[in-house]
Amino acid sequence: MALPIGLTPFANQSRTAHAGVLVGGALACLLGYVGAAALLFELGALDHGAPDGPRRVASAVASLACWGFYAAAFARGKGGPVTDALVSPVATVAVVPTAFRWVAFGPAWGVFRDRIARFLFRPGLFVDAAVLILPGVVFAVGLLALWASRLDEAAIEAWQREHLSAAFRREFLEE
Repeated sequence: MALPIGLTPFANQSRTAHAGVLVGGALACLLGYVGAAALLFELGALDHGAPDGPRRVASAVASLACWGFYAAAFARGKGGPVTDALVSPVATVAVVPTAFRWVAFGPAWGVFRDRIARFLFRPGLFVDAAVLILPGVVFAVGLLALWASRLDEAAIEAWQREHLSAAFRREFLEE
């Protein structure tokens, strides 16, 4: 079973290089998350029973680092056109901070169970999701808009020919 065209990696890229982008995005997210907590608060601020404010600040910094990394990878033609723009950063910010907290402070099964059972009744979950996604999306869109504004039409077409597969160009770009 093949990947959908939108989820395929950029052209002329090995699986190892694609996996390297995913690892790099996870490391950027982790460094932003742990670094912000360590610099601004203390690492214990990320513990399961700690107040939400410091964790949300660290999450916002992790979001900026993660989405910024994937935006730079997109501009360089590494990773994948749709995966760098949406799929990989969302998955990364959803998994990495929680995985770090579970490794550093142990699993919090009660918190996990409460979040699943009372998903719609906990507005804090929506705030957490927004903090993990919105700052990074705004930052990535700004970076990509700045990058694209510096390219002329010929450079855009050259970038598309070099980095996008023929099937992707045919499906999404050509009219």
